Amino acid sequence: MKVTFSVYTKRKEIKRLSAMLGIAAIVFSFLDSESSLAQSPQNFSWSNVPAFSMAGDLKAYWNVVDASMGEMAKNAHDRGFKPVTILSTYRDVPYARNEKGSGAKDLSNHWLNPWLRSPSFEAAIRHNIEKARPVSRGIYVHDIELPIVRDTKQAWMNEATRQAAGSVSRETFDENYFSEWAKWFQLPLEWTNERYPGVDAGIYGIQPFDWDDHILTKNASQIHDTHQADWRLWKLVEPYVDFAVASIYFNYDNPDSVFYMAANVEANYLRTHSSGGKPVYAYEWMRFTRIDPELKGKELPSYLVEAMAIVPYFSGAKGVVLWGWEPQVKSGTQQPYEQLPLFVRSLKRVATLSEKLARGRLLIDRPAHEVWKAHGPLIRKVMVDDDECIVMAINPWQSDDKRTTYPVQCGQLSAQISVDGRHTTLAVLNRRGLQIY
Repeated sequence: MKVTFSVYTKRKEIKRLSAMLGIAAIVFSFLDSESSLAQSPQNFSWSNVPAFSMAGDLKAYWNVVDASMGEMAKNAHDRGFKPVTILSTYRDVPYARNEKGSGAKDLSNHWLNPWLRSPSFEAAIRHNIEKARPVSRGIYVHDIELPIVRDTKQAWMNEATRQAAGSVSRETFDENYFSEWAKWFQLPLEWTNERYPGVDAGIYGIQPFDWDDHILTKNASQIHDTHQADWRLWKLVEPYVDFAVASIYFNYDNPDSVFYMAANVEANYLRTHSSGGKPVYAYEWMRFTRIDPELKGKELPSYLVEAMAIVPYFSGAKGVVLWGWEPQVKSGTQQPYEQLPLFVRSLKRVATLSEKLARGRLLIDRPAHEVWKAHGPLIRKVMVDDDECIVMAINPWQSDDKRTTYPVQCGQLSAQISVDGRHTTLAVLNRRGLQIY
C-alpha cells in the first residue's frame, strides 16, 4: 500500500495514519495466513509462498521447474516442487512416408493406419530426446497427444490399413492394430531410457482411463464401454512407463468440478492399482480451460484451488503436476498466479500428513460419480493402521457461510467431522479423538 503525504501534513495526522496502516498490515497478514483469500498479483512475493516437503512416495511437481527458467525454477524448487522435463515428442517429426511433415495433413486416413511411419521417424524422435535433457530429481514427460482412431471396426473398413496389416483375421487385426499403435508410445520411452538410464519417464496424452468430461452422468456400464479401448492400449504401453498421468483440467465453476476431478483420478488409480501399481500423477492447471468462453484463461476460485491440491491425494494419486509456465515476472510486465500462495499452503497441509498418507491404505466407500448423483459430500479416508486414519471431506454443494457435520467411521474409530462452506477439511482420527489440519 502506498500513501503520499503533503509537506503540510500535521504530525498528529501522520501518527494517526501510521497507526491505521499498522492495523491494516496486521489484518492483511492474518487474512493471508488463516483464510483462503489469495494475494493480489500486484503484491506477489515469493515470501508469501511457504515451503513444504512431501514424505514417502508422495510428490508435487511443477513444469516451471525447468533449468531454462533460472530464478523462477530456483524459487519453485526451494518451496518443495520437483522439476519436470516435458518434451513435445513428435514436434517436427514427419509421420507419414511422404515426409511432408504434419502427419494429420499428410493423409486424411493417417490416424487409421499405425503402420504408416516415415523412414526418418526414429532419427527425428531421437534428435528431440537429445535436445530435452532431464533435470535432476524430476520426471520426464513425453507429450504425445495423437488423434488415433481407437475404433477397430472403422480401421478394418479402411482398405490401406487392412492391407498394411497383412492377410489376417479380424480378431488378429484388432490385436495387431493396437500393438502397432502402442509402438508410437513405447519406442520414445525405450529411446529415452537408452539415452538417460534411470530417468523416471511417462506420457501425457494416453491414460489408463482417458480424460472424461462426462463421467459423472454415465453409469458403470457406459463408463466401461467408453473406456475399454483406453485400457487395451494402456496395458501395452504400461511396462514402458514409470508412472501414469490423469489429466484433470477444470472447465466449469460449479460443484461438479470437484467430483469430476475425483472420479477421473480415482478411475485411473483403480486401473493401475489392479495391474502393477504404477503411481498416478494428476496433471492440473490453475486456470479454466477453453470450453467456457467466459471462464477461459481465468484463475480458478479458491475452493477449486484448495481442492485440486488435496483431493487427488485422496483419490489414489501419488502426486500432482502443476502445468503452466507461471510465474514469469519479467520487469513487472507479467504477473504470476494470484492463487499460488493458497495452492501451496494447501499442498503444505497434505505434506504435513504425507508420511502417514504414503504408508496408509485408501478407502473408497462409494465411487465419486455415485456421490455426485446423490449430491452428497465427498469424504475419503486413508487407514494408517488399526488405530489411526486420515479423513478428507468437502461439500461443494453448500454455501460458503454454512457449516455441516458428518459422521465418519474408520474401522473401530468413529467421529463427527465438520465442513465449513466449500472448504476442504483434513483431519486425523485416532483413539485420542479428531485433530483438524
